[in-house]
Amino acid sequence: MPATRKKPRQPEAKTREAILLAAIEEFAERGFAGARTENIARQANVNKAMLHYYYHDKQTLYLAVLEYLYGSSPDAEVLVERLTNAPLNSVQMVRVFLIVILRKHADERSDPFRRILAWELAAGENNLEAVAQKYMVPRIIGMCEAIRRGISAGELKCSNPTLAVWSLISQVAFYFMHRKTYEGSSIYEELYENVSYDDMLNFLLGNFIASYATDKNISSDIPPEIARLADELAEKLVLPGLTGT
Repeated sequence: MPATRKKPRQPEAKTREAILLAAIEEFAERGFAGARTENIARQANVNKAMLHYYYHDKQTLYLAVLEYLYGSSPDAEVLVERLTNAPLNSVQMVRVFLIVILRKHADERSDPFRRILAWELAAGENNLEAVAQKYMVPRIIGMCEAIRRGISAGELKCSNPTLAVWSLISQVAFYFMHRKTYEGSSIYEELYENVSYDDMLNFLLGNFIASYATDKNISSDIPPEIARLADELAEKLVLPGLTGT
């Protein structure tokens, strides 16, 4: 009888990636409590022993998923630095910020991110605390600094920059998370179907200018190169790169 050939082992990075991507789908579908590691292992085409070799237990794997969904790649951080140092006024910086978060949340590939966030909030768990403080807080602080520079330059009047930034994030996240909530309702067409990406961007930016700009005619236009960098950053945040644990 001819000898049976053994399948070549997947490289470690590929195995880790397969497990993590399968875990994202399982946690998005069932939440942390309902997710089963045997389902994840089967979907990743590995056995449970191999899964636990890379990720000690379900909690470790879940935290790795949150790291992936909230994190960013080194390339993304280079783009953040370039955009932060671009010669823009404070309102133009807000436009860049909105482009990034709108692109990320509107992207269909962010659906697991939204579903896992919904499960997490519904369960009242505190698993988001570590990743929020590691990733979200620095991003909020960076945008707050841009607003404070605008205040110092006389472009803006804002008593609480942190609340202003959080309000922008919350409006975008809530809008996209609740799309299915209003499907079939009398307001769905006006709320979603008749609203383009540009409509949403201009609506949020217009409200920001009306609320905080000292000169309501301040320029919010950005050069095409800056817009391209913002789109590129959003793409890298949708697919931030595998962090592994």
